[in-house]
Amino acid sequence: MAVSTMDDAPGSGVPDDPEATRRYLDRIRDLHREWDELEDRGDESVQLSSRVRSTLSEVVRADARHGARVQMPPTDLGPYTLSELALRTMIRETVDAVPGVMSLRTVVDHAPGRGWGERGVPQAITCRVSLDARTRDLPALAETTRRAVLNACERELDLTDIRVDIHIEDLHEQ
Repeated sequence: MAVSTMDDAPGSGVPDDPEATRRYLDRIRDLHREWDELEDRGDESVQLSSRVRSTLSEVVRADARHGARVQMPPTDLGPYTLSELALRTMIRETVDAVPGVMSLRTVVDHAPGRGWGERGVPQAITCRVSLDARTRDLPALAETTRRAVLNACERELDLTDIRVDIHIEDLHEQ
């Protein structure tokens, strides 16, 4: 009788026992067939519990809220990513901190990402803003806002080579 060990696993470089491999694959097929039959009958032992379904739903909703992972320039400690929500929040808070400016919408253009659900390093930011209607020099206030976003990107995220555009979309009274 052949004894199978981890060293006999396919791809390990150690010859395996063809009969033991056949029995193993037959058992896996039998388990899949049994599982499918139980599932077709609605057996609760192979169904997701309401708690598991609820947890999965929460995870999916959180991912949808937080958005894709955004690659950032590597630090001395290594590479890292940031959620789209965190990036947009930092930008919005920076814009809103400029007196007389309200952030309306932010669009970030990214380099190509490495994989599914991931964005590359941000290359350009477009901020749509509303400015205080009493502002005497709207272009100067837009430039102040642009510089604030550029400075925050450099200070907080080490993004030094990024274009920031400010579009005045509305005027408001404070």
